[in-house]
Amino acid sequence: MGTNNYLVVFSLFLLLPHLTSSKIELVDKGYRNLVIAIHKAVPENPQLIEKIKEMLKEASNYLYVATKFRVFFKDVKILLPDTWTTKPDLYRKATTETYSRANIIIAGQKITKGDEPYTLQYGGCGKEGQYIHFTPNYLMNDTFIKGYGPRGKVFVHEWAHLRWGVFDEYNYKQPFYREGEHYRVTKCPKDLLGKVCLGNDCSICNLENANDPPKEGCAFLPEKYQETNASIMYTPLVKSVNYFCDKSNHNQDAPNDQNKFCKLKSTWEVILESGDFRNTNTTTDSGSVEPQFTVMQERKTALCLVLDVSGSMSGSGRLERLQQSSTLFIEKIAKEESFIGIVTFNNAADVKKGLTYVSGDDVRKTLVNALPTTAGGGTNICSGLQEALQVLRNDDASTEGDEIVLLTDGEDSGISNCFEVVRTSGTKVHTIALGPSAAKELEMLSEMTDGKKYYASDNFNSNGLLEAFMELSEEQIQLESTGGTQKPGGSLVGDTYIDSGVGFNTNFLVTWQTNVKPDISISDPDGNKYLTKDFKLEEKATVGTLIIPGKAKTGKWSYRIENTAHQPQSMTISITSQPSGAQSEPVIVKTNLQQTNEPPYTVVIYVEVFKNFMPVRHANVTAIIETANTKIIPVILKDNGAAADLVKDDGIYSSFMTDYDGTGRYNFKVQVSKLHTETKAAAGHTSGAMYVQGYLENGTVHLNPPKPVVVDDEDFPVEDFVRTKSGGTFMVKVVPPANQDVFPPCQITDLSAELLNNTVILAWTAPGDDMDKGTVAEYEIRKSKQAVHLRDNFHNATQINTSSIIPLAAGSREQLLFDLEEEEKVNNSVIFFAVVSRDESLLSSDVSNIAQVVIYHPSPKSRDPDTSNQNRKLTVGLAVSLVTIILCSVLGLIALIINKRNSGMMVLDEEHVRKKLNIVAEA
Repeated sequence: MGTNNYLVVFSLFLLLPHLTSSKIELVDKGYRNLVIAIHKAVPENPQLIEKIKEMLKEASNYLYVATKFRVFFKDVKILLPDTWTTKPDLYRKATTETYSRANIIIAGQKITKGDEPYTLQYGGCGKEGQYIHFTPNYLMNDTFIKGYGPRGKVFVHEWAHLRWGVFDEYNYKQPFYREGEHYRVTKCPKDLLGKVCLGNDCSICNLENANDPPKEGCAFLPEKYQETNASIMYTPLVKSVNYFCDKSNHNQDAPNDQNKFCKLKSTWEVILESGDFRNTNTTTDSGSVEPQFTVMQERKTALCLVLDVSGSMSGSGRLERLQQSSTLFIEKIAKEESFIGIVTFNNAADVKKGLTYVSGDDVRKTLVNALPTTAGGGTNICSGLQEALQVLRNDDASTEGDEIVLLTDGEDSGISNCFEVVRTSGTKVHTIALGPSAAKELEMLSEMTDGKKYYASDNFNSNGLLEAFMELSEEQIQLESTGGTQKPGGSLVGDTYIDSGVGFNTNFLVTWQTNVKPDISISDPDGNKYLTKDFKLEEKATVGTLIIPGKAKTGKWSYRIENTAHQPQSMTISITSQPSGAQSEPVIVKTNLQQTNEPPYTVVIYVEVFKNFMPVRHANVTAIIETANTKIIPVILKDNGAAADLVKDDGIYSSFMTDYDGTGRYNFKVQVSKLHTETKAAAGHTSGAMYVQGYLENGTVHLNPPKPVVVDDEDFPVEDFVRTKSGGTFMVKVVPPANQDVFPPCQITDLSAELLNNTVILAWTAPGDDMDKGTVAEYEIRKSKQAVHLRDNFHNATQINTSSIIPLAAGSREQLLFDLEEEEKVNNSVIFFAVVSRDESLLSSDVSNIAQVVIYHPSPKSRDPDTSNQNRKLTVGLAVSLVTIILCSVLGLIALIINKRNSGMMVLDEEHVRKKLNIVAEA
C-alpha cells in the first residue's frame, strides 16, 4: 500500500539456488563470465567440449550481426563435473562456478521435449530467464541442424530469451489464425516466404476460406533461400534470417507469446529497451568476435568454518545454536573426502582446527570437538577471513575454488577493509547473519564471490540456522523443518512423507533448549518405532540424530517429541534425505525472489517445483517469511497464470509480497506438499527454437526427418511428497507507512474474449486491492478496433458499461457478458478489449493483456448444396486466386523494395555481414 510519489526502496540480498545464474558482464561490447556447465550424469566425452566451442564461436558471429554490430561473446567458461577424469594440465580448477548457477546447462532429456533446446523463463517481458538447456545428443548429432537451423543461430534464439526476456513468435498450439475471410500463418514477419503443406502436398492446406480451417498436420514450410532477413525468434532455419523482427515488420496479429507477454511489441523493440542497449547505439566494428574459452572442473571441496565467538554470541542461546548447526554440518552434511578447517574470531582470530581431510566418523568427531564452547570480546570479521584464507592454502597453496562459511551476529565497521582480498582470492564466501544486528555489509561478501546468503533470527523455533547449514549441500533434500515451544508434558507432533525419489541416508534431527532431553518417537509406514534410545545424542550440543539405514520405506512417517522438562522449552525437528538412486529423479524445489525496479518496488516470490525437468502441477506451495522482528508472514503461491504468475500449470508458483513488519533482514523458506490429492507432472511451458518440418528449395519440398517422438504431452502421476526449501535472505531498508496505500492492483494477464451469437463473453482472474491480495473497488473495460490504441491510449478508447460487476476476491474468476453494437456486427472485423482495475485509493493497475473477437458470418452461398454451382464457383475461385497470387506477388515485390529503402532498420554492408557469418553467397 502506497503512492507512486512515495519512494519505497528495497535492497534485496537473495539466495537463488539454481535460479540465480552466474553474473554475466558486458564489457566493451563483449559478454564475459558466461558459464556453460555439464551435468555430472553426462558420460565423459572430450568431443562434447569441442562441440560447445564450435556452437559458441558460430553464435558470437550471428549475435554480432543480429544486434547490428553491438555485442558478441568475449569470455566463455565451460565447467566439467568432478565425475570426469581430472586433467590439471587441460582443465583449470573451478573457483566460484557451479552447475547449479550456470547460465547454460548440458544435461539429459526433458521427458516430453526430448532433445529440443529450450530456455526456462518466468519473469515476464524484458526480464532475464533462468537458464538454457541443451542435451548432449543435440550437440553431438548434426541431423538436428536440418530441423532447427545452425546451432550458433539457435543459441542466439535462446540467448534472446535468457538475456533480454523476449518470447517465441511461433505457436505450436495455434499455427494458424483467422484474419477476415482467410487464415494466416502464425509467424513474424508476415512476408516470410513459404507454403503451407501437408507432407509433400502443398495443394490441400487451404488458407483462403475462413469456413474451412487448415487440415490437421498442415504446416508452414519456409523458402530456404529468400530476401526476408527476419526473424530469428520465429525460425533460425532460413539462411537469410539473421535479424529480429522490428517495429517495421512485426506481425502484431499473430497469436504468439511475444505479442501476448510483451504487449504487441516486436522483439527488437524489447531488446533495445534492455540495460545492454538502452544507452548506446554504437555499431562500430570490433574486429574479431571469437570468444576465449576456459575449461574448468569441479574439484574436492576445501571449506573453512569462520565462527563468531564475540561477547554477543553468549546471549539468546546463539552459541548453543552455533554448536548445534556446526555439529550437524560436520557430522551429516560435509562430504566424505573433503577438507574442513575451523577458525573462530572475536577481537582476533584463532585457528581451532587446520585443514583436515574428512575420512570417517573419527575425523568428524575430532572436528566437532574443536568447535568453540565460550564467547567473549569484540568483533573483527576481517581477522577471521584472513586467517581462513591462510588455512585454505594448506592443501594446494591456493585458495581458488575453496569455500568459507562465515557466521556472525555482530556489527563491524571495518568489514570492508578485507573485501578486495576476499574478492581476488577466488574463494566463495557463504554468509549467515545471526540475529538482528549482524553487519549490514555482510551479504556483500557473498555477492562479490557468488556465495549463498542466509539470515537466522533469534527465534529458536524457526530453525533458520539449521536450515542455512543444510542448504550448503546440494545433495541433501530437506523434507520437513518445524518447531514449537511446548509446555511440560506437551508434544511436537506431525507427519511427513518419504517418496520413492528420496529415502537414502534419511536423517531425523531433533533439537531442544535445556539439558533435559525430550522423549522422541518416530514411526515408519509399517508401524515400526524408533525411540530416544535409537538417536545419537551429542555431548556438547542439545541435538539428537537418527539415520535410517539403507533406503527408508516409502510412505507416511509420524513423529512425536515430548517435553520431559519441568519448564517450557522450544523443540524442533528437521528431516532430510538424499536421492534414492532410482531411475526417476526426485521432486526438486528451487526458490527465487525478485524486485521491480520502479515504484512501488514490489517483491515477487517464485518457486519452481519440478520432477525430471517436468513441472509438478497442483501442489500446495506456501512461503514462510520471517521478519527482523521474528513475525511470521505466510504467503500462498499459485500456478494459475494470473497476477505474478506468467503461465498457468508450468510448475512455477508465484505471488507478490505486500506485508512488512519494520526494516531489517527478512528470511524466507517455502513448504511444498502434495498429500492425498491428484498431483501431476506434465510438459509445461518453456521457450525454445521451433523444429521446422521441412523447407522449399527452388519450389521443391524437402521434408526434414520427423521430430523424434518422446512421450505424449500428458500428465504423469506424482506420489505424495513434502519438501522444505530455504529461500535465503532479503533486506528491507524502508517500509511504507501503515496508513498509506502504496500498492495498486496487479495487472490482469489472462483476459480472454469469446463471441457467441453476437454476445461477447469476457473472462479474467480477479486481481487484489494490493497487488494480488484483497478485492479491487472497480473495473474499467474499454474496446477498440486497433490493439495498439488500447495499449497506448487506453483511456481514449470506447468504454464498456461495467456497472453490473461486483468485484470478487483476488484469485476468483470474473466474467462480463454484453451484446455487440449494431455497427460492430460488420463481417470480418476485429474488436479488441482491455481492462484496468482500481482500488479504493484510486490506484490503478497496468493495462491488461489485450483480448480480441473476430466477427465472421459465413456467406449463405458458401453453404449452397448445388454441386454444379459449387464447381462453377470453384473454377471462378481458382481463376481469381491465380490473379490474386500474381497481383500479391507484384505488390509484395514492390513493398519489399520500398521497405528496404524506407525501413528504420540500419542498412548493413552485405559483404561485411557475410564475412561475419562466414556465409558464402550462392552462385
